[in-house]
Amino acid sequence: MTKSRFSRRSFIASTAQATGGVITLGVLSRTGALDAQEVPPFEHEWRHLDAHQGRTVDALTRMIMPSDDNGPGAAEARVVVYIDRALGAHRSEYRESYESGLAAFDQYCLNAHEAPFLDLDARTQRRALMGMDRPRSPGTWPEDAPMGARDFLRMVVTHTMEGMFSDPSYGGNYRETGWKLIRFPGRAPFGYDPPFSEFDMTIPETEYPEWKPYDGPMKSRIIGEE
Repeated sequence: MTKSRFSRRSFIASTAQATGGVITLGVLSRTGALDAQEVPPFEHEWRHLDAHQGRTVDALTRMIMPSDDNGPGAAEARVVVYIDRALGAHRSEYRESYESGLAAFDQYCLNAHEAPFLDLDARTQRRALMGMDRPRSPGTWPEDAPMGARDFLRMVVTHTMEGMFSDPSYGGNYRETGWKLIRFPGRAPFGYDPPFSEFDMTIPETEYPEWKPYDGPMKSRIIGEE
């Protein structure tokens, strides 16, 4: 196991403890997680986000959980697919929050940097995100926005983590990208083994076993399996 891979998994395992259960860019930035590499976009038929909203969310997730020297990120895991689908299912209560939050986010970028988020260069995009991760919303955040800048950012970060490591049947974690990153062995026929079982709330500080794809019953239900 290389040091970089271990650091990546250690960061993921300890983030919830480090932030009291809320992941912030303050923690992410200390791992270099904002220094994303370019990954080509993929075609997706949007269900609950429009094209502009979807591309914006996709760009946000790629900066929150990037593809870098330590491994794959939100792009390979297709996290935005998870979010788009979830907004019509188990996260439907957040649909209005995304609509209003994304509108406020673009207006914030216009106010602070004179262009919508997607039209900013990578360095300015990073500045825009880091400017939101504060107890109070920046002065350039729209005053009439129904949610604060940090609340919006935390919502997207939380759902990025869900899309990265949830069961692939929900649309993210494409081809078990997130599971491979932390060397989780995959779906079991009747649930998940510790530390991912609901009966085990402690993440052990031990080396994970070598990753091996699940090849047992119900394998055909895994989204992305060819």
